[in-house]
Amino acid sequence: MSDATRRNFLRGAGVTGAALIVAPEALATGVNPRAFSSAAGGTFAEGIIAGDPTTSGMTLWTRLHDVAGKIPVALEVATDKGFRKVVAKQKISAVAASDFSVKAQIKGLKPYTQYYYRFATKSKDSPVGRFRTALPADSNEKVRFAFFSCQDYTFGYYNAHAAMAKDDLDFVVNLGDYIYAEAYHKTSGDGVRNDPGGESVTLKQYRDKYKLYRSDANLRAMHANFAMVSTWDDHEVVNNYAGGAGPSGGLSADKKYTLARQKAGYQAFFESMPISPIKGGEGQQIYRSLRFGKHLEIIMLDERQYRDDQPLDDSGQVDLTKPENVDALKAPRQYLGAKQLVFLKDRLKNSTATWKVIANEAMMMNTKFTAAADYNLDDWTGYQAQRSEVLSYIRDNSIKNVISVVGDIHTFAAGDLRVTDDDATPVGIEFVGGSICSQGLGDGGLNAAFPGLLAADVATTPFPRTGKAIYDILLGANPWLTNGDVDHHGYGRIKADGAGFGCDLVRMKTVKKKSTEKMPLNDPASDPWNGVSGTFSWTIKPGQAGLKG
Repeated sequence: MSDATRRNFLRGAGVTGAALIVAPEALATGVNPRAFSSAAGGTFAEGIIAGDPTTSGMTLWTRLHDVAGKIPVALEVATDKGFRKVVAKQKISAVAASDFSVKAQIKGLKPYTQYYYRFATKSKDSPVGRFRTALPADSNEKVRFAFFSCQDYTFGYYNAHAAMAKDDLDFVVNLGDYIYAEAYHKTSGDGVRNDPGGESVTLKQYRDKYKLYRSDANLRAMHANFAMVSTWDDHEVVNNYAGGAGPSGGLSADKKYTLARQKAGYQAFFESMPISPIKGGEGQQIYRSLRFGKHLEIIMLDERQYRDDQPLDDSGQVDLTKPENVDALKAPRQYLGAKQLVFLKDRLKNSTATWKVIANEAMMMNTKFTAAADYNLDDWTGYQAQRSEVLSYIRDNSIKNVISVVGDIHTFAAGDLRVTDDDATPVGIEFVGGSICSQGLGDGGLNAAFPGLLAADVATTPFPRTGKAIYDILLGANPWLTNGDVDHHGYGRIKADGAGFGCDLVRMKTVKKKSTEKMPLNDPASDPWNGVSGTFSWTIKPGQAGLKG
């Protein structure tokens, strides 16, 4: 944008007939969004992000850096990249109280239309972003989206985001752990980048964490290309916290959890993402559903804010031969909270979409190291009573075409959702999308579980090499799985319509050096140095109960 164009834009910005833009921070403070100072400057170092697409609207976000006071920011939306066909323009104030973040809700747009948007101050332009509005409810068009999670900035490069940015997608789904409050790795150890801010505890530290993560050009490029639908997991506050467990968060004192820390993490999240808590909702409510055409509804869950404490002190490798441990896992405890549980059941039963997609932060399939040892009590495994209630509800109400997409566990997996481990009849299908780059089991996490068997050596190679013996144990202990990969990182890619639901688990060859090379989806010989074999691409037909037949 030239200086003259920018000046005219800033002078003339206002709501057009095509769209309404609301600035939540201006409404909350009673500020007239047209009463601006003459301040200028700032940079758009974090880029731009669109979020929560509907058939007629979108939330648009950016943040100004290197400013003070109250700064007028102009927003422009067009149907062409050259902004010759502008459909909305507005001025919004960026203020220190919200860390100079700018969030605008656009309404009055056309369904399934690609738009372009940009922000500007008097002297600086943001990058140009694009987004697509959602398909109308009667559309038979194919829906394309990717899902991702777990992008620890310190452990690996964002190669998956570089690949994702080149995909043909309508939107992306963020399943949480977008940032890590912790700083686990350093370049002097097994990390590729340092986190100069260390662990986040205060509001400023959480704000700085988002800024650090978005210093990555690959992440900014992905955001510039696609709208994002988001939830959070634990690392947006602190590892494995339970929001419904009271002042301790279910954690030991050394984890430094406090209610004030959770509040700071939540505030930074809402300031930094194109999402706002639902007005009149339950607490800082983010669970919700989004509809895309005739064939897809995504049910976004919040599995942190309302959960009770994990059982057995959130132990790893729980001995299932001890009856007291089994009883502890089956004891009633909230994972979703009572209101969200009712919401989930309602959407599953009453959705008219062909495919009901549950956006899970953590796995619904049980997770075991061996047949006698549970692995992860922080996921649905530790909340067996509520897990059984949800899956039984799907079975008892004959709800078809339920798909779970998952992040959290830093592992790729695909398999069947069963009410109990002994029940071979599936009630749904689950796809686990690995991690963008966070440390996985093959990156050293299997050492303690399988001493002497691990074939990976992170210190000497960028490619983990978990051997076939371990894969045989893991797949044998989890017979509901059709395949898995503990070594690679990446994301899931979906194509869905009335004829089928397709999922590719896109695995990057490495995160330890910058590369966009992917592993093949269907070539067992592509991984000659470990035990991974079989397909990482599936197409499910309507009415198909599971992947295993």
